[in-house]
Amino acid sequence: MDRTELTNKLQPFIAACEKQGYPLKDLCLEEAYPGVASSSFIVKVVALWVDDLGSCSEALDILLAILWETVNEQTRRHIFALYILDDQDLLHCISPSLVEHAEAAAVS
Repeated sequence: MDRTELTNKLQPFIAACEKQGYPLKDLCLEEAYPGVASSSFIVKVVALWVDDLGSCSEALDILLAILWETVNEQTRRHIFALYILDDQDLLHCISPSLVEHAEAAAVS
């Protein structure tokens, strides 16, 4: 899956974040393994509300739940991790590998 196709498939996620009160100022994709044709992507989002929450894990729980509700498994396989940037575009939170997240969710 290329960058354009993944960006298009993430549109329901962006819309659901907005609808649920967690708007994303921006979303961009970065290759997890630059130069590797079949690389998965790091999804970087700018969330102005992230500093208002008690912890990074709370922000990640919210966004990962929305991602799971709105994006199918086949598409999620092309996402290596989710990074949340704050209002100054500084890295605020990093998810574990989404593969690990999916495996943990399947066990619980």
